[in-house]
Amino acid sequence: MDKGNDQTRPATKSHQHRKVVELTRTGHQLAKAHKWHQAKEAFAQALEMEPENAYALTGMGDACRSLGAMEESIPYYQKVLKADGKNLFALRGLGDALRELKQFPEAVVLWQTYLRLRPNDIFVITRIADGLKMMGHFGDSEKHYQQAFKLNPRDHYTLMGIADLYHKQGHETKAIEYYEKVLARRPELINILTIVGNLYWKRFDFEKAKDFYAKAVEIDSHNPYALYGLGNYYRWKREYRTAIATWERILEKHEGTVNMLSRLGDAYRNLGEFDRAEKTYLGILRNGFDKYAQIGLAKLRFLQGELDEALDLYRGFHSHEGDNPKIIAEVSALLLQEQCVDGARRFYRLILDEISHGSESRQLAQDNLKGLPVAN
Repeated sequence: MDKGNDQTRPATKSHQHRKVVELTRTGHQLAKAHKWHQAKEAFAQALEMEPENAYALTGMGDACRSLGAMEESIPYYQKVLKADGKNLFALRGLGDALRELKQFPEAVVLWQTYLRLRPNDIFVITRIADGLKMMGHFGDSEKHYQQAFKLNPRDHYTLMGIADLYHKQGHETKAIEYYEKVLARRPELINILTIVGNLYWKRFDFEKAKDFYAKAVEIDSHNPYALYGLGNYYRWKREYRTAIATWERILEKHEGTVNMLSRLGDAYRNLGEFDRAEKTYLGILRNGFDKYAQIGLAKLRFLQGELDEALDLYRGFHSHEGDNPKIIAEVSALLLQEQCVDGARRFYRLILDEISHGSESRQLAQDNLKGLPVAN
């Protein structure tokens, strides 16, 4: 009887191991199909039979991580690494889980261990570069991106990562260079088109910026970011009617940002469409103070000859924002251009006599007040 048991035990154990192999293979096939819940079930069954099976443990870690359960995934990877500190799948998976938990230093250490075992894995090199970037180690991050770039100068993630790195550092020329390499391969990426447009705008290359905004709008006719930039271009050109038409397309599908709406109000005002300008400014201010809507409405009231309200609106602006010489110059230029002599005089007297302002604003008010016609 005992002899019979001795003969059957190895066969039973072998059968169980074959079952584990079958379950892990099924789990990995399900994982490749992104059927993570079913994959997790397969790996769980395998681990019931062989709790130390490295393939099942890493598969379970991957399934948990892919389902968003980062903390749940960690013990599975750690168990593998405790038995084999050089397991590539566990090193990479645990690093990815820690990255999602914003534990970048720990993730980078794991990926660096992985890289010593597999030095030319471009995906892990870019992970290290990304992690170092998030830690603010820009120089080391750049070295890793450049290492990945040498391995594959066309790799999308490398190009995106290094472009973003230069963007974060304020190196606009280099950022544009690498973003444009991305667009050479993926010209339909609207977010990159608008980013490049914004970078050219920041460099005062408005015509180039317009080209990128226009390309984005060709792909998505209601993209709010591209339309906002394109509207700003027409505003800069003083083509206010076209700017309005561009921004109003945003409002067909989106609420619009406060900045966009205040500029829309300004465009209406510049075209003499005072009722629409007023409606736009008041709509913004119903939700609370906004400096651009507040000063925009103040300018409108000056133009309408409602000087008491205009000055009250400026007082409200000043109470929130304090002295702003740029705004003082804008309001002053509008009043002088539109020959609002009484409004200009009262505005300058408010700056000089009523509310505390800095020397730059006071000097502007004094100089312009002297140039006004003598009051009757």
